[in-house]
Amino acid sequence: MPNLEETVAALTRRVEQLEDERAIQKVLNTYGLSVDADNPEAMGQLYAEDCVIDIDGMFFNGREDAKRIVTGEGHQAILPNCAHVMGPFAITLDGTNAVATGYATIFVRENGTVGIWRQAYIRWELVKRDGRWQVLKRYSRTTGKVESQALLNAAL
Repeated sequence: MPNLEETVAALTRRVEQLEDERAIQKVLNTYGLSVDADNPEAMGQLYAEDCVIDIDGMFFNGREDAKRIVTGEGHQAILPNCAHVMGPFAITLDGTNAVATGYATIFVRENGTVGIWRQAYIRWELVKRDGRWQVLKRYSRTTGKVESQALLNAAL
């Protein structure tokens, strides 16, 4: 039977893991909210300074470049009529590194009708720096492509 110190240490690790998972989930949810709010500054803060983003072969390098996701022609054409629904995500923690794999669905309202504009599988690689989780690498693949399933299989 474990002693009190071992029990407290084990519970502390479990609580820290739950807090990290919750913080990561908040980052991923905040991504959708900040893009839909047309707020490149808030979205940019979710990414590490040295991030790499690959969205179906369109690359963004670094936090400042990442802001083009919001300010670029694609999203500007659908704002304010879009809504990102993020998740669910399978999150794996390894110290100050984490991987979250899941889904993103973007709905758009056009002519009074709401439909899906894009649905994707996404792998987020995160790092905990300066006490907060930041996106270091992001790979996003539109559903319907054979290579997109590789992102899901990597999470299994």
